[in-house]
Amino acid sequence: MTLLERLGTDLPRRQYLGVDVGYKEHVGVVIPLEIFVRGDGRWKRATCLHFPSTQAGLGLLQSYLDDFSTDPHQFLGLCEPTGGYYGATVFQYLLDQGYDMNLVENAMTRHIREKIFPGIPKTDEMEARVMARMGYLHEAVGEEFTLRPLELADPEDGDLLALCRDSWKLSAMITRARNQFTQLMAVTFPELKTFFTSSVSTVGPVSLIAFYATPVLLAEAPEEEVRLVLWEACCYQHVHRVAELQSLARDSSGLLPNPGRAWRLKWLTDFLLTNFRHQKALDRQIEELIEERDDYQLIVNVPYAGPPTLGVILAVTDDVGRFSNYRKYVAYTGYFPGLEKSQTIDRTKMSRRGNRDLKRALFQIAAPLVWFDKGSNPYKDLFQRKMAEGREWYQAMPFVCAALARHIYHCLK
Repeated sequence: MTLLERLGTDLPRRQYLGVDVGYKEHVGVVIPLEIFVRGDGRWKRATCLHFPSTQAGLGLLQSYLDDFSTDPHQFLGLCEPTGGYYGATVFQYLLDQGYDMNLVENAMTRHIREKIFPGIPKTDEMEARVMARMGYLHEAVGEEFTLRPLELADPEDGDLLALCRDSWKLSAMITRARNQFTQLMAVTFPELKTFFTSSVSTVGPVSLIAFYATPVLLAEAPEEEVRLVLWEACCYQHVHRVAELQSLARDSSGLLPNPGRAWRLKWLTDFLLTNFRHQKALDRQIEELIEERDDYQLIVNVPYAGPPTLGVILAVTDDVGRFSNYRKYVAYTGYFPGLEKSQTIDRTKMSRRGNRDLKRALFQIAAPLVWFDKGSNPYKDLFQRKMAEGREWYQAMPFVCAALARHIYHCLK
């Protein structure tokens, strides 16, 4: 008989809450301490609550919790960090009501679930029960799980980070569409690249093709009209070369667009012109937000870093004082070589740990410093030294990004 069983009726009132987040509905379960103490596996059949992710669902959850106890301090709650926006409302509600909610890593939950329910397909109810079980083991038996208090992001940092992520996603969408537009121009108007020598997928040439989809239409258009289109697209250096542009259009070797290419060309021009405006407005909004921060001026001169990249660094870092030294900050970024050893493996590879947003931001700064900067800089020298030691580029880059993180830490500090 265990010590807890001998205590019998003297057991403290303690409830363990597990919450599995979903899109349309969440699954929650509360298992009292005395159920776990029985040791008969009854907790594996505990009744779970399926409640919708709405205000009515939160009311159902509160009624379910009150059936066990109306005192939030009697609960120890566990949930997983995944879920993103899906779990924001229920997490905020539980924290506002005073429940002690903690995060547990998905990998640990999966490990415990596979030990308890080997060979059984995963279900949401099973996941919630396992998280409640982990809360009991962590508190009553003393097994160590990595539990982190559930803390919602600061509203200002959260908003800034969300905008910066949207900017990254929008840039990726625009880049893909620009590549497709360039390929179409190579078919329908290959001479355009000799007029717009830097790129045929910027605002100017895209605006031109939106008005004149084929070289024939461009060649037949009045010169003043073409000049006005270029002027409104801010192609001021090309305005006085309209005659040259129309001459290229008259002698173009491009193919007439078939219905499929014509549809793609219309869709791409509309998509690009619309999202060019959205991207400009989004970057302006990000720049206004970060310029209001005192710590922005400390890193504003970081090379090859635009507002979205610096915004991510500031939002994710938050208060740099929470890192007692630069080593902890570098570890938080995840940019350090992880050594993997076994009887058959002995290699160094980039660590998968760390904040992925911060890792991406640092890499976006370090990559041009190493590969595209024409002058000499300490980061390029460090990269070349590591390459000279026999490392591959992906093994040398973590050292560069770690050095960059160290310097940014000291700037913010």
